[in-house]
Amino acid sequence: MRVQVGNELNIVVGHPLPGNAAYFEFFSLDEVSDTLRSVRLSLVLGAVITTALGVLAGQFAARRAVRPVGVAAQAAKAIAGGRLDTRLEPTEDPDLSVLANSFNDMAAALQTRIERDARFASDVSHELRSPITALSAAVELLDGRREELPERSQQALDVVVAQVRRFDQMVIDLLELSRIDAGTTELHREPVDPYELTSRVAHRYGFGDVSIDVDAKLPSPVLVDKLRFERILANLLENAREHAGGPTRITAEPYGRKGMLLGVEDAGPGVARSERARIFERFARGSAARHRIGTGLGLALVAEHATAQGGEAWVEDRHGGGARFVVRLPTGAR
Repeated sequence: MRVQVGNELNIVVGHPLPGNAAYFEFFSLDEVSDTLRSVRLSLVLGAVITTALGVLAGQFAARRAVRPVGVAAQAAKAIAGGRLDTRLEPTEDPDLSVLANSFNDMAAALQTRIERDARFASDVSHELRSPITALSAAVELLDGRREELPERSQQALDVVVAQVRRFDQMVIDLLELSRIDAGTTELHREPVDPYELTSRVAHRYGFGDVSIDVDAKLPSPVLVDKLRFERILANLLENAREHAGGPTRITAEPYGRKGMLLGVEDAGPGVARSERARIFERFARGSAARHRIGTGLGLALVAEHATAQGGEAWVEDRHGGGARFVVRLPTGAR
């Protein structure tokens, strides 16, 4: 039996002896308890260490197994961003090599298809330039002698002139988009005064009376591509004139440490939230422009030129009504 003797726990073993006697021996259990505590502590530590090693081994194995998927996801993201030459590195793993080869084949086919479509659009646009130039010259000649034509012929001539000019502008815009898609247009940033450049572009395209508000916090000069800046601002001004009654204000303000926001405001009907992303697509038209004459490429060119410089374009509500088209442009060296 177990008995407590003082502060020690003992186990007592008894044995009967002749003559109504008995022999008892006491054995201390402290050493056994110490041994059991040591064993318990060892088991707990062993379980913790084993669990930790198992977790580390599991993480290592999971990362090793998932890493190819992560690499493929990054490659897919790069392709979606326009880097069509992105490919996965070959591997000796027989299972992963199937994934890598299939992905590379898909990427190569996609690159070939996109480049072929871009070349087709560029070739068609280029081939159309000659007949359109001849047609424009003929139409301008007729327009110069419109007083000799009957009234109904003058009306028909007005329609032809408008459509030929629209067609000519569309071909020019398509050629420009084709060059952007092909990556043949280089980026040339140079220091310019933001107010002076904005004012010069506005006057060049007939918007000299539009208010220009350049934030005093915007440093001068800023590093921008003047040609792309002009195309962006001119297209935004033309878009406001065609679809919103004309621009009301041009703004330029700093964005972060090395960036600027170029804005063109109007007092038109505004742009519905459901159409704000779509109107920057090629040949897309908002509800306000659905019945107006235009190429449907102006805002697409704005977005493409902004993206080519590492920026972006969007439209938001103007305080007091109307729309505010904004383009974010980096103003530092790439």
